[in-house]
Amino acid sequence: MSRNREENSNPWMAYTDLGVALVSLFILAFVAMATLKEQKAEDLTRTEEEVLTCQEQMRKIAAERNALLSKSLQTSIEAGLIALEDGKIQIQASFLFPINGANLTKEGEGVIRGISKGLLESLDTSDVIMVSGFTDDIPFSGSTSYTNWNLSAERAVNVVKMLVKMGFPPDRLFAAGFGEHRPKYPNDSEEHRRLNRRVEIGVTPLQSNNGNDAESTDKAIKVEGTR
Repeated sequence: MSRNREENSNPWMAYTDLGVALVSLFILAFVAMATLKEQKAEDLTRTEEEVLTCQEQMRKIAAERNALLSKSLQTSIEAGLIALEDGKIQIQASFLFPINGANLTKEGEGVIRGISKGLLESLDTSDVIMVSGFTDDIPFSGSTSYTNWNLSAERAVNVVKMLVKMGFPPDRLFAAGFGEHRPKYPNDSEEHRRLNRRVEIGVTPLQSNNGNDAESTDKAIKVEGTR
């Protein structure tokens, strides 16, 4: 009789062992999930710190370059030919192009010569220069096929050609025309339209052949033209 009672109690012992095992698995899973969550939080914090550090380094580089530009362009600034604001070179519209023309005037060539030395001195070996042309929203008169896009692109190309003459490497220059599609100000007055007619010269990092980004910072140096 005693042996039979002992044999009958074995199934309950098996259920008890299974329950203990399941509870142990649950505890292990809970600990693993908590550890993983903590690790993800640490990784996220580390990533945020790296981003902030990178942004701070970019601001520092931009500030150093702006200071270098301000010093290099001091003569042109004092002469009233240009203004430097937040690292952007701003030039009076009439100093570059004639009305509705894409070719640089003699005065315009002189302005580009005046800024080229300082711009070249502030250029890192890993930088390229993008020259962009912009117009106001008034359609180009005298032709149905020649548009503001044509005008802005030709102006940008002519500035690039002038920079090449001044010693800039051709393989680190490129041009783009945006027409009236990216105005700085609403085209609601003649003054705003004059400011929208411009050329922008932007310094950007060059992507190396192995796919790694060059160490530099993005910033735009703006040169306003005339239409």
